[in-house]
Amino acid sequence: MIKQPIPGDDKKAMLIARSRDRRYHFVMAGGAVRGVLIHGSRMLREMQLNHNLGVLESIILGQAYLGSALIASGLKEDGLIQLKVECGGPLRGLSVEADSHGTVRGFLMENPIPLEKVPETLDTSFLFGPGFLSVTRFSGELKNAFTGQVELKTGRLGEDLAYYYKESEQIQTVFNLSVHLEKNGDLSGGAALFLQAMPGADEQVLEMVQDAALEIPSLSRVFTAERDAGEFLNAYLSDFQPDILDEKRVEFMCGCSKPRFEKFLANLSPSEQDEILENGPFPVLTTCHNCNTSYDFSRNELASLFKRG
Repeated sequence: MIKQPIPGDDKKAMLIARSRDRRYHFVMAGGAVRGVLIHGSRMLREMQLNHNLGVLESIILGQAYLGSALIASGLKEDGLIQLKVECGGPLRGLSVEADSHGTVRGFLMENPIPLEKVPETLDTSFLFGPGFLSVTRFSGELKNAFTGQVELKTGRLGEDLAYYYKESEQIQTVFNLSVHLEKNGDLSGGAALFLQAMPGADEQVLEMVQDAALEIPSLSRVFTAERDAGEFLNAYLSDFQPDILDEKRVEFMCGCSKPRFEKFLANLSPSEQDEILENGPFPVLTTCHNCNTSYDFSRNELASLFKRG
């Protein structure tokens, strides 16, 4: 993977910003509710630049990255989830993967999203239309998979993910997915909150917690990289005595590489390889959908790879 540089960045600033992207696991209400809080501004800014996203595209894919990271926070070691949306609106859908280690990658089916006119608001629900949301969990070295699916209800990803948990897993859950952009379109803030009732918890407890969570102003503005997670939780959810258990990183990261694409090209049929060598055009450009990194191959590289004289 090759990450696009952020304008005005230097190595020190990069390392500091990446270190501040964290997910915090906590419990509250006497253990009746578990939660995850994410600060992911750097992750989303890198996502925006690599995928060359506009405003609406940044909001939608940014929310999907945050939502996927929240879901993946509950996985066991080396687990992976894939969040997919397939829909009939201009968006057409998206696919995002997140793992238990906090790495996230993924893409929009349409980028840019084809629109007849620029919308007057940042409400993205109209871009989805009818469709389905699915979550696939992989475990056991990715050999075992389980998929749950629900219809899209609102086209607002946080609400649809909460609906997924209620219908597919019968668990009351709250999602708050917040992406902030500056007037020039640069993504400057990303934060998310996940609250879920533990088995046997009183439903009224989660309702009270949900009401308190909904009163939090724009999450990506009030939970910044400079703000302590414990102080933030106590500022807005102190009535429920939140207790942070641990924290881990979150990061935009993809495992693609030129050698991986070499392996893919080497496994093409002889006729497909011959057609590439004959028709090009060169250099042949291969692109990873998940991070939009491109790798090019000259004719000489491919002739050597295909073992042609």
